[in-house]
Amino acid sequence: MSDYLFKLEGRLSPDQQQVLIQVQQAAERSQTNVFLAGGAVRDLLGGFPIRDLDFSVEGPALQLARQLDSKLFAVRWTDPRRQSAELLFRGAATLEISGCRQERYPKPGGNPEITPSTIQEDLRRRDFSINAIALSLNPASRGLLLDPTNGLADIERKELRALSNHSFYDDPSRMLRAARLGARFLFTLEDRTKSQFDNAREAKVALRLAPRLRLLELRQLAGETEAAAAVKAMASAGLLEVFEPHLEGKLDLASLERLDRYRRLVEASAGKVDSFGPFLYCLARKLSTAERAKLRDQVGLPDSEASAWAGLEKRAKALQRAVAGKQAEVNSGLFKTLANQDPAVVLFLMAFSPFQSVRERIKSYFAELRPLAGSLNDKDLEDLGFQPGTGKFAAARGTYLALKLDGKIKEKADAARLLAEYL
Repeated sequence: MSDYLFKLEGRLSPDQQQVLIQVQQAAERSQTNVFLAGGAVRDLLGGFPIRDLDFSVEGPALQLARQLDSKLFAVRWTDPRRQSAELLFRGAATLEISGCRQERYPKPGGNPEITPSTIQEDLRRRDFSINAIALSLNPASRGLLLDPTNGLADIERKELRALSNHSFYDDPSRMLRAARLGARFLFTLEDRTKSQFDNAREAKVALRLAPRLRLLELRQLAGETEAAAAVKAMASAGLLEVFEPHLEGKLDLASLERLDRYRRLVEASAGKVDSFGPFLYCLARKLSTAERAKLRDQVGLPDSEASAWAGLEKRAKALQRAVAGKQAEVNSGLFKTLANQDPAVVLFLMAFSPFQSVRERIKSYFAELRPLAGSLNDKDLEDLGFQPGTGKFAAARGTYLALKLDGKIKEKADAARLLAEYL
């Protein structure tokens, strides 16, 4: 095993390790060359948390994606032109599978002409050198690092270097990406890239972005661990007008920072949370009704998400009444109140409820109750005579969990006595 693969396996979560195994096995069955590329390799080499796994395929990538077990992988979207698909593994690990390709832009900001390519050609057409590195997952070269543009040196220098003189004109979303990645890694633009960036900003090429690309970048912004810092970086670069012209002058960075802080607490217990709705609330908090409508139009926000954003406060207030209510005074009642709620609404309430008691109860749910529920062992119930798969087992499990949450079960003898009493 190469040093890079050994290092990679030590950095991946259990779900990400399974993704890697599943994709490699599918590629071997179809005799397709596959590479781990882009952000995951960058983060591996830079010592950053590995967020998502991106795979580049020399060949029909969508065909490879279809070979993955549909019971384990849910498809989020596909792009036949780019032979790309984003999937979710067991609701926890995100991966993208894309065909190796070359892109030629007939006009600035337009759709590129796409042709299949080798991995080396694919890496050279990318945005920045730090994203143009790949790790072979193929039997004959497994663990081989491919770095045709010397991105590893730029990681060590903490620099973002564009790979084309026309990079920002060809794809203006790279300007937003530069600000976002710079804020995440505390990287600076290499001198020539800085000059290209300034020229593109002066020409306002970012305003040529199609709504779907603006929405994609807004989602990426919301997904940053330090979203407030990334928003601040975009404001400093004069790029927030891509989303709404008045946004830069009406930012509520304190709310964004508060949301970031509480999201980290939630994700430490519950895993990744889709916080796009709460992020939009904080981002646009000071905008007028008309300005919020402008933001929705400029990014092409779907009606379902616009409604969820608009109704966030109302839903949070309803949940607040439940969390402050009598049922939630005991741990089992609090768990029952929060367990099946929309995580985005729970996060929003935890961050912005005016009542400290409500915030503390939600903190207790994530810090204590969820981990305790996760440690519940069905083998304990089997030892007490309950048969898995039966209705009686399901009832016993629910009662057993409630008793554990309320601290009534200390020993096995307590469980047998109390289950006999309650069932």
